[in-house]
Amino acid sequence: MTPAEAIETAELADAEIRYRNQLARETAEAAYERGQADGYLRAIADVKAVQHGLVLDAQLETLRYGPGGRAHFADPRPGDFPGRAARPPEPDAELEASI
Repeated sequence: MTPAEAIETAELADAEIRYRNQLARETAEAAYERGQADGYLRAIADVKAVQHGLVLDAQLETLRYGPGGRAHFADPRPGDFPGRAARPPEPDAELEASI
């Protein structure tokens, strides 16, 4: 091998190394951007799942305790039985028939 051939081979090797380094940098940048976008989408999905869970919890709370929540669970509601003291006692049919 002549000195000129050795220099040319070394320059080709240097060019190959520069090419591979540039290719590795570009691949790493693309992978980082893909990973960042994927992580962002996963974070959004996690936030939405938590929000959806909160909505479901609130709906369940309303179904369980009514629109006032736990603090007003025992409050009277429309259509509730008013209690025996709220209406007069009904006369017995047997007593009226005997009079």
